[in-house]
Amino acid sequence: MQYVPPIEVASDGLSRTPTNDLGHLPGPRGHFYFGNLRDLLPDPTPFLLEMRVRYGDCFTVGLLRNRRVVVLAGPAANRFVLLDGDGNFSSRLGWEVALDVLRGFVLMRDFEDHALHRALLRPFFAPDALRRDLVCMNRLIRDEVAGLGGASDAYRLAKRLALHVGLAIFGGFRATQGTARVYADTVRVLDGVMARRSRLPGSRYRRAMRARDRLRAALLAEVPGRREGNGSDLFSRLTRFMDESGRPLREQDVVDHVFGMVFAAHETTASALALMMYSLARHPEWQAEVRAEIVAARPGVAPTLDELSEMPVIEAVFRETLRLYAPIQLLPRRNVRPFDWAGHRVPANSHILLPPQVCHRDAATFEDPESFQPGRFLDGSARRDVDPFAWIPFGRGRHMCMGTHFALVEANAFFVALLRSFDLEPATAGAPAVEHLPVLRPSGSLPIAFVRRRAR
Repeated sequence: MQYVPPIEVASDGLSRTPTNDLGHLPGPRGHFYFGNLRDLLPDPTPFLLEMRVRYGDCFTVGLLRNRRVVVLAGPAANRFVLLDGDGNFSSRLGWEVALDVLRGFVLMRDFEDHALHRALLRPFFAPDALRRDLVCMNRLIRDEVAGLGGASDAYRLAKRLALHVGLAIFGGFRATQGTARVYADTVRVLDGVMARRSRLPGSRYRRAMRARDRLRAALLAEVPGRREGNGSDLFSRLTRFMDESGRPLREQDVVDHVFGMVFAAHETTASALALMMYSLARHPEWQAEVRAEIVAARPGVAPTLDELSEMPVIEAVFRETLRLYAPIQLLPRRNVRPFDWAGHRVPANSHILLPPQVCHRDAATFEDPESFQPGRFLDGSARRDVDPFAWIPFGRGRHMCMGTHFALVEANAFFVALLRSFDLEPATAGAPAVEHLPVLRPSGSLPIAFVRRRAR
Protein backbone atom coordinates (compact mmCIF):
# COMPACT_ATOMS: atom_id res chain seq x y z
CA MET A 1 0.00 0.00 0.00
CA GLN A 2 1.20 3.51 -0.81
CA TYR A 3 1.17 5.84 2.19
CA VAL A 4 1.51 9.61 2.50
CA PRO A 5 5.31 9.93 2.32
CA PRO A 6 7.50 12.01 4.63
CA ILE A 7 8.85 15.23 3.14
CA GLU A 8 12.53 16.10 3.22
CA VAL A 9 13.11 19.55 4.71
CA ALA A 10 16.03 21.94 5.19
CA SER A 11 16.62 21.01 8.83
CA ASP A 12 17.30 17.35 7.95
CA GLY A 13 20.89 18.24 7.14
CA LEU A 14 21.67 19.98 10.43
CA SER A 15 24.02 18.30 12.88
CA ARG A 16 22.26 16.97 15.96
CA THR A 17 24.81 18.86 18.04
CA PRO A 18 24.22 22.64 17.93
CA THR A 19 27.11 25.03 17.41
CA ASN A 20 28.92 26.44 20.40
CA ASP A 21 30.70 29.09 18.32
CA LEU A 22 28.92 31.92 20.11
CA GLY A 23 31.80 33.65 21.89
CA HIS A 24 31.25 36.86 19.93
CA LEU A 25 27.77 37.32 21.42
CA PRO A 26 27.28 39.15 24.73
CA GLY A 27 26.17 37.33 27.85
CA PRO A 28 27.22 36.29 31.36
CA ARG A 29 30.28 34.04 31.40
CA GLY A 30 28.93 31.34 33.70
CA HIS A 31 30.59 28.53 35.64
CA PHE A 32 32.90 26.28 33.59
CA TYR A 33 30.63 23.27 34.21
CA PHE A 34 27.25 24.52 35.48
CA GLY A 35 27.14 27.53 33.17
CA ASN A 36 24.32 29.81 34.35
CA LEU A 37 22.08 26.99 35.58
CA ARG A 38 22.32 28.17 39.18
CA ASP A 39 20.85 31.50 38.07
CA LEU A 40 18.25 29.99 35.74
CA LEU A 41 16.92 27.50 38.29
CA PRO A 42 14.37 27.12 39.66
CA ASP A 43 12.78 30.18 37.99
CA PRO A 44 14.58 31.50 34.89
CA THR A 45 12.53 34.70 34.49
CA PRO A 46 14.16 37.06 37.05
CA PHE A 47 17.64 36.25 35.75
CA LEU A 48 16.64 36.61 32.10
CA LEU A 49 14.91 39.94 32.79
CA GLU A 50 18.12 41.18 34.41
CA MET A 51 20.26 39.93 31.51
CA ARG A 52 17.98 41.64 28.99
CA VAL A 53 18.48 44.95 30.78
CA ARG A 54 22.23 44.40 30.79
CA TYR A 55 22.80 42.96 27.30
CA GLY A 56 19.77 43.82 25.19
CA ASP A 57 17.49 41.56 23.16
CA CYS A 58 20.17 39.09 22.01
CA PHE A 59 22.54 37.40 24.45
CA THR A 60 23.78 33.96 25.45
CA VAL A 61 23.54 31.96 28.65
CA GLY A 62 25.34 28.75 29.57
CA LEU A 63 23.71 25.40 30.31
CA LEU A 64 25.45 22.24 31.52
CA ARG A 65 29.16 22.24 30.66
CA ASN A 66 28.58 25.92 29.94
CA ARG A 67 27.29 25.09 26.47
CA ARG A 68 25.96 28.39 25.20
CA VAL A 69 22.43 29.00 23.94
CA VAL A 70 21.11 32.19 22.35
CA VAL A 71 18.28 34.03 24.10
CA LEU A 72 16.18 36.32 21.90
CA ALA A 73 13.94 38.50 24.04
CA GLY A 74 11.01 40.80 23.35
CA PRO A 75 7.92 40.93 21.13
CA ALA A 76 9.92 41.79 17.99
CA ALA A 77 12.13 38.73 18.45
CA ASN A 78 9.07 36.55 19.06
CA ARG A 79 7.50 37.84 15.87
CA PHE A 80 10.69 37.29 13.83
CA VAL A 81 11.25 33.71 14.98
CA LEU A 82 7.67 32.45 15.32
CA LEU A 83 6.39 33.86 12.04
CA ASP A 84 9.57 32.54 10.38
CA GLY A 85 8.89 34.11 7.00
CA ASP A 86 12.14 32.72 5.55
CA GLY A 87 11.70 29.14 6.77
CA ASN A 88 14.82 29.26 8.93
CA PHE A 89 13.84 28.09 12.41
CA SER A 90 13.54 24.37 13.17
CA SER A 91 11.09 23.36 15.86
CA ARG A 92 11.97 19.67 15.64
CA LEU A 93 15.63 20.15 16.57
CA GLY A 94 14.75 22.87 19.06
CA TRP A 95 12.53 20.38 20.89
CA GLU A 96 15.04 17.56 20.50
CA VAL A 97 14.87 16.86 24.24
CA ALA A 98 11.24 15.77 23.76
CA LEU A 99 11.81 13.50 20.78
CA ASP A 100 11.86 10.42 23.02
CA VAL A 101 8.15 10.96 23.65
CA LEU A 102 6.78 13.17 20.88
CA ARG A 103 8.64 11.94 17.77
CA GLY A 104 6.55 12.44 14.64
CA PHE A 105 4.03 14.72 16.38
CA VAL A 106 3.12 17.85 14.39
CA LEU A 107 5.15 19.98 16.84
CA MET A 108 8.23 17.96 15.89
CA ARG A 109 7.94 18.54 12.17
CA ASP A 110 9.49 21.35 10.16
CA PHE A 111 8.65 23.54 7.19
CA GLU A 112 6.82 21.77 4.32
CA ASP A 113 6.42 18.53 6.29
CA HIS A 114 4.96 20.46 9.23
CA ALA A 115 2.61 22.43 6.94
CA LEU A 116 1.24 19.19 5.44
CA HIS A 117 0.45 17.58 8.79
CA ARG A 118 -0.83 20.80 10.35
CA ALA A 119 -3.30 21.20 7.48
CA LEU A 120 -4.33 17.57 7.98
CA LEU A 121 -5.07 18.13 11.69
CA ARG A 122 -6.70 21.57 11.37
CA PRO A 123 -10.26 20.27 10.69
CA PHE A 124 -10.22 18.46 14.04
CA PHE A 125 -10.14 21.85 15.79
CA ALA A 126 -12.71 23.61 13.62
CA PRO A 127 -15.98 24.84 15.24
CA ASP A 128 -18.00 21.83 14.06
CA ALA A 129 -15.45 19.47 15.61
CA LEU A 130 -15.41 21.46 18.86
CA ARG A 131 -19.21 21.28 19.05
CA ARG A 132 -19.04 17.50 18.76
CA ASP A 133 -16.19 17.24 21.28
CA LEU A 134 -17.99 19.49 23.75
CA VAL A 135 -20.74 16.89 24.21
CA CYS A 136 -18.17 14.43 25.56
CA MET A 137 -16.30 17.16 27.45
CA ASN A 138 -19.44 18.32 29.29
CA ARG A 139 -20.20 14.79 30.45
CA LEU A 140 -16.69 14.25 31.82
CA ILE A 141 -16.72 17.65 33.55
CA ARG A 142 -20.09 16.94 35.21
CA ASP A 143 -18.73 13.64 36.54
CA GLU A 144 -15.66 15.35 38.05
CA VAL A 145 -17.54 18.28 39.59
CA ALA A 146 -20.22 16.00 41.09
CA GLY A 147 -17.64 14.34 43.31
CA LEU A 148 -16.20 17.53 44.80
CA GLY A 149 -16.61 18.91 48.30
CA GLY A 150 -14.39 20.16 51.08
CA ALA A 151 -10.67 20.67 50.61
CA SER A 152 -9.26 18.92 47.55
CA ASP A 153 -6.09 19.00 45.49
CA ALA A 154 -6.96 21.24 42.54
CA TYR A 155 -3.95 20.06 40.57
CA ARG A 156 -4.86 16.40 40.93
CA LEU A 157 -8.44 17.21 39.90
CA ALA A 158 -7.22 19.11 36.83
CA LYS A 159 -4.80 16.35 35.83
CA ARG A 160 -7.50 13.70 36.10
CA LEU A 161 -9.96 15.74 34.05
CA ALA A 162 -7.37 16.57 31.38
CA LEU A 163 -6.42 12.88 31.13
CA HIS A 164 -10.02 11.73 30.67
CA VAL A 165 -10.76 14.48 28.14
CA GLY A 166 -7.59 13.83 26.15
CA LEU A 167 -7.97 10.05 25.97
CA ALA A 168 -11.69 10.26 25.14
CA ILE A 169 -11.62 13.00 22.50
CA PHE A 170 -8.26 12.34 20.89
CA GLY A 171 -7.99 8.59 21.47
CA GLY A 172 -11.59 7.42 21.65
CA PHE A 173 -10.94 5.64 24.96
CA ARG A 174 -13.25 5.51 27.97
CA ALA A 175 -12.22 4.74 31.54
CA THR A 176 -13.39 1.11 31.59
CA GLN A 177 -11.83 -2.14 32.68
CA GLY A 178 -10.86 -2.88 29.08
CA THR A 179 -8.83 0.32 28.81
CA ALA A 180 -7.22 0.18 32.27
CA ARG A 181 -3.76 -0.58 30.82
CA VAL A 182 -4.00 2.31 28.33
CA TYR A 183 -4.90 4.71 31.15
CA ALA A 184 -2.21 3.35 33.49
CA ASP A 185 0.54 3.55 30.87
CA THR A 186 -0.54 7.06 29.83
CA VAL A 187 -0.30 8.22 33.44
CA ARG A 188 3.10 6.56 33.80
CA VAL A 189 4.43 8.30 30.68
CA LEU A 190 3.00 11.69 31.67
CA ASP A 191 4.48 11.52 35.16
CA GLY A 192 7.81 9.92 34.31
CA VAL A 193 8.74 11.97 31.27
CA MET A 194 9.25 14.98 33.58
CA ALA A 195 11.73 13.05 35.68
CA ARG A 196 15.51 13.17 35.40
CA ARG A 197 16.66 11.32 32.29
CA SER A 198 18.16 8.29 33.96
CA ARG A 199 18.40 4.99 32.09
CA LEU A 200 19.07 3.04 35.28
CA PRO A 201 16.74 0.07 35.84
CA GLY A 202 13.77 1.06 38.01
CA SER A 203 14.15 4.82 37.45
CA ARG A 204 10.98 6.85 36.80
CA TYR A 205 12.21 7.81 33.37
CA ARG A 206 13.05 4.20 32.43
CA ARG A 207 9.59 3.07 33.57
CA ALA A 208 8.03 5.90 31.56
CA MET A 209 9.87 4.83 28.41
CA ARG A 210 8.73 1.24 28.84
CA ALA A 211 5.16 2.47 29.30
CA ARG A 212 5.60 4.59 26.15
CA ASP A 213 6.60 1.50 24.15
CA ARG A 214 3.63 -0.52 25.46
CA LEU A 215 1.25 2.34 24.74
CA ARG A 216 2.54 2.83 21.19
CA ALA A 217 2.26 -0.91 20.54
CA ALA A 218 -1.32 -0.89 21.86
CA LEU A 219 -2.25 2.04 19.63
CA LEU A 220 -0.66 0.42 16.57
CA ALA A 221 -2.64 -2.74 17.24
CA GLU A 222 -5.85 -0.67 17.27
CA VAL A 223 -5.31 0.91 13.84
CA PRO A 224 -6.83 -1.84 11.63
CA GLY A 225 -10.01 -1.98 13.71
CA ARG A 226 -10.34 1.79 13.79
CA ARG A 227 -10.07 1.94 9.99
CA GLU A 228 -13.05 -0.40 9.71
CA GLY A 229 -15.14 1.53 12.24
CA ASN A 230 -16.91 4.89 12.23
CA GLY A 231 -15.57 6.54 15.38
CA SER A 232 -15.48 10.35 15.48
CA ASP A 233 -12.44 10.71 17.74
CA LEU A 234 -9.15 11.98 16.33
CA PHE A 235 -7.53 8.53 16.36
CA SER A 236 -10.33 6.87 14.40
CA ARG A 237 -10.65 9.65 11.87
CA LEU A 238 -6.90 9.81 11.20
CA THR A 239 -6.85 6.08 10.44
CA ARG A 240 -9.47 6.71 7.73
CA PHE A 241 -7.77 9.77 6.24
CA MET A 242 -6.94 9.67 2.52
CA ASP A 243 -5.07 12.36 0.60
CA GLU A 244 -6.06 13.51 -2.90
CA SER A 245 -4.20 10.51 -4.35
CA GLY A 246 -6.07 8.05 -2.14
CA ARG A 247 -3.11 7.39 0.14
CA PRO A 248 -3.64 6.88 3.90
CA LEU A 249 -1.31 8.07 6.61
CA ARG A 250 1.36 5.66 7.75
CA GLU A 251 0.23 3.84 10.89
CA GLN A 252 3.19 5.27 12.80
CA ASP A 253 2.17 8.81 11.80
CA VAL A 254 -1.34 8.22 13.13
CA VAL A 255 0.00 6.97 16.45
CA ASP A 256 2.50 9.83 16.69
CA HIS A 257 -0.22 12.46 16.33
CA VAL A 258 -2.62 10.79 18.76
CA PHE A 259 0.12 10.25 21.33
CA GLY A 260 1.30 13.85 20.94
CA MET A 261 -2.18 15.33 21.26
CA VAL A 262 -2.91 13.42 24.46
CA PHE A 263 0.39 14.57 25.93
CA ALA A 264 0.02 18.19 24.77
CA ALA A 265 -3.57 18.38 26.03
CA HIS A 266 -2.66 17.07 29.46
CA GLU A 267 0.12 18.80 31.37
CA THR A 268 -0.33 22.34 30.05
CA THR A 269 -4.13 22.22 30.41
CA ALA A 270 -3.94 20.70 33.89
CA SER A 271 -1.52 23.41 35.00
CA ALA A 272 -3.72 26.19 33.58
CA LEU A 273 -6.94 24.86 35.13
CA ALA A 274 -5.34 24.30 38.54
CA LEU A 275 -3.77 27.76 38.65
CA MET A 276 -7.03 29.36 37.47
CA MET A 277 -8.78 27.72 40.41
CA TYR A 278 -6.07 29.02 42.73
CA SER A 279 -6.27 32.54 41.24
CA LEU A 280 -10.05 32.73 41.60
CA ALA A 281 -9.86 31.40 45.16
CA ARG A 282 -7.31 34.12 46.03
CA HIS A 283 -9.28 36.84 44.25
CA PRO A 284 -12.95 36.51 45.25
CA GLU A 285 -13.81 39.74 43.45
CA TRP A 286 -12.93 38.09 40.12
CA GLN A 287 -14.66 34.88 41.15
CA ALA A 288 -17.79 37.00 41.65
CA GLU A 289 -17.30 38.60 38.21
CA VAL A 290 -17.06 35.19 36.55
CA ARG A 291 -20.12 33.89 38.38
CA ALA A 292 -22.10 36.99 37.45
CA GLU A 293 -21.20 36.40 33.81
CA ILE A 294 -22.38 32.79 34.06
CA VAL A 295 -25.68 33.83 35.68
CA ALA A 296 -26.27 36.50 33.04
CA ALA A 297 -25.50 34.12 30.16
CA ARG A 298 -27.79 31.40 31.57
CA PRO A 299 -26.02 28.52 29.81
CA GLY A 300 -27.69 25.13 29.85
CA VAL A 301 -26.61 22.22 32.03
CA ALA A 302 -24.54 21.13 29.03
CA PRO A 303 -23.41 24.52 27.67
CA THR A 304 -23.08 24.87 23.92
CA LEU A 305 -20.12 26.26 22.01
CA ASP A 306 -22.10 29.40 21.19
CA GLU A 307 -22.91 29.96 24.86
CA LEU A 308 -19.30 29.43 25.94
CA SER A 309 -18.01 31.77 23.24
CA GLU A 310 -19.85 34.71 24.85
CA MET A 311 -17.96 34.68 28.15
CA PRO A 312 -15.20 37.30 27.95
CA VAL A 313 -14.59 37.42 31.71
CA ILE A 314 -13.68 33.73 31.94
CA GLU A 315 -11.45 34.19 28.90
CA ALA A 316 -9.76 37.19 30.53
CA VAL A 317 -9.08 35.17 33.69
CA PHE A 318 -7.71 32.36 31.52
CA ARG A 319 -5.42 34.74 29.62
CA GLU A 320 -4.20 36.47 32.78
CA THR A 321 -3.47 33.14 34.45
CA LEU A 322 -1.36 32.10 31.48
CA ARG A 323 0.38 35.48 31.44
CA LEU A 324 1.52 34.91 35.03
CA TYR A 325 2.06 31.16 34.67
CA ALA A 326 2.99 30.38 31.07
CA PRO A 327 3.19 26.56 30.94
CA ILE A 328 6.15 26.58 28.53
CA GLN A 329 8.82 28.87 29.97
CA LEU A 330 11.31 28.55 27.11
CA LEU A 331 10.32 28.06 23.45
CA PRO A 332 13.28 26.38 21.65
CA ARG A 333 14.37 26.57 18.03
CA ARG A 334 17.46 25.89 15.85
CA ASN A 335 18.28 28.00 12.81
CA VAL A 336 19.14 26.41 9.47
CA ARG A 337 21.01 29.50 8.23
CA PRO A 338 22.81 32.36 9.99
CA PHE A 339 20.82 35.53 10.66
CA ASP A 340 21.29 39.01 12.10
CA TRP A 341 19.39 40.28 15.12
CA ALA A 342 19.81 43.27 17.44
CA GLY A 343 23.14 44.11 15.84
CA HIS A 344 24.59 40.59 16.20
CA ARG A 345 25.30 37.75 13.76
CA VAL A 346 23.90 34.43 14.96
CA PRO A 347 25.59 31.45 13.23
CA ALA A 348 23.69 28.52 11.73
CA ASN A 349 22.61 25.64 13.97
CA SER A 350 22.52 27.75 17.12
CA HIS A 351 20.31 26.65 20.00
CA ILE A 352 17.81 29.50 20.40
CA LEU A 353 15.41 30.16 23.27
CA LEU A 354 12.43 32.53 23.38
CA PRO A 355 11.33 33.19 27.00
CA PRO A 356 7.60 34.12 27.04
CA GLN A 357 7.72 35.30 30.66
CA VAL A 358 10.27 38.00 29.83
CA CYS A 359 7.48 39.69 27.86
CA HIS A 360 4.69 38.64 30.21
CA ARG A 361 6.47 40.19 33.21
CA ASP A 362 7.68 43.31 31.39
CA ALA A 363 6.39 46.46 33.11
CA ALA A 364 6.74 48.39 29.86
CA THR A 365 4.11 46.12 28.30
CA PHE A 366 1.91 45.05 31.23
CA GLU A 367 1.31 47.58 33.98
CA ASP A 368 2.05 46.15 37.45
CA PRO A 369 3.04 42.84 35.84
CA GLU A 370 3.31 40.84 39.08
CA SER A 371 -0.34 41.41 40.00
CA PHE A 372 -3.40 39.42 38.91
CA GLN A 373 -5.46 41.80 36.76
CA PRO A 374 -7.71 40.03 34.23
CA GLY A 375 -9.21 43.42 33.36
CA ARG A 376 -6.19 44.10 31.20
CA PHE A 377 -7.65 41.56 28.73
CA LEU A 378 -11.17 43.02 28.71
CA ASP A 379 -12.45 45.69 26.37
CA GLY A 380 -12.79 49.09 27.99
CA SER A 381 -10.69 51.65 29.81
CA ALA A 382 -8.60 49.04 31.66
CA ARG A 383 -7.38 47.46 28.44
CA ARG A 384 -4.24 48.66 26.69
CA ASP A 385 -3.20 47.90 23.15
CA VAL A 386 -0.58 45.19 23.52
CA ASP A 387 1.58 43.71 20.78
CA PRO A 388 0.10 40.24 20.10
CA PHE A 389 3.63 38.82 20.22
CA ALA A 390 4.04 40.04 23.80
CA TRP A 391 1.60 37.32 25.01
CA ILE A 392 2.69 33.92 23.72
CA PRO A 393 1.82 31.13 26.19
CA PHE A 394 0.69 29.04 23.19
CA GLY A 395 3.39 30.34 20.88
CA ARG A 396 2.31 32.04 17.65
CA GLY A 397 2.84 31.78 13.94
CA ARG A 398 3.52 28.53 12.12
CA HIS A 399 3.84 26.36 15.21
CA MET A 400 1.20 28.00 17.40
CA CYS A 401 -0.52 25.37 19.54
CA MET A 402 -3.39 23.90 17.53
CA GLY A 403 -5.35 23.26 20.72
CA THR A 404 -5.49 26.90 21.87
CA HIS A 405 -9.23 27.28 21.32
CA PHE A 406 -9.86 23.71 22.50
CA ALA A 407 -8.16 24.56 25.83
CA LEU A 408 -10.22 27.74 26.21
CA VAL A 409 -13.47 25.86 25.54
CA GLU A 410 -12.47 23.24 28.12
CA ALA A 411 -11.69 25.95 30.68
CA ASN A 412 -14.97 27.77 30.02
CA ALA A 413 -17.05 24.60 30.29
CA PHE A 414 -15.26 23.53 33.45
CA PHE A 415 -15.69 26.83 35.30
CA VAL A 416 -19.33 27.15 34.27
CA ALA A 417 -20.02 23.79 35.91
CA LEU A 418 -17.73 24.42 38.89
CA LEU A 419 -18.83 27.92 39.90
CA ARG A 420 -22.51 27.09 39.60
CA SER A 421 -22.11 24.66 42.47
CA PHE A 422 -19.11 25.82 44.51
CA ASP A 423 -17.36 28.79 46.00
CA LEU A 424 -13.58 28.48 45.77
CA GLU A 425 -11.58 29.43 48.84
CA PRO A 426 -7.85 29.13 49.60
CA ALA A 427 -7.00 26.13 51.75
CA THR A 428 -3.49 27.41 52.51
CA ALA A 429 -1.84 30.82 52.86
CA GLY A 430 0.72 32.23 50.46
CA ALA A 431 1.58 31.72 46.80
CA PRO A 432 1.60 28.21 45.33
CA ALA A 433 4.87 26.36 45.00
CA VAL A 434 5.52 25.78 41.30
CA GLU A 435 8.11 24.03 39.18
CA HIS A 436 9.14 26.13 36.20
CA LEU A 437 11.02 23.65 34.03
CA PRO A 438 10.52 21.71 31.84
CA VAL A 439 6.82 22.67 32.16
CA LEU A 440 5.44 25.14 34.69
CA ARG A 441 3.13 23.27 37.05
CA PRO A 442 2.25 23.19 40.75
CA SER A 443 4.94 21.49 42.80
CA GLY A 444 3.10 18.81 44.73
CA SER A 445 -0.50 19.43 45.72
CA LEU A 446 -2.52 22.63 45.33
CA PRO A 447 -5.28 22.46 47.99
CA ILE A 448 -8.46 24.45 47.36
CA ALA A 449 -11.61 24.48 49.51
CA PHE A 450 -14.70 23.69 47.41
CA VAL A 451 -17.62 25.09 49.41
CA ARG A 452 -20.99 23.98 48.06
CA ARG A 453 -23.35 26.82 47.31
CA ARG A 454 -26.93 26.75 48.51
CA ALA A 455 -29.57 26.23 45.84
CA ARG A 456 -31.23 29.49 44.80
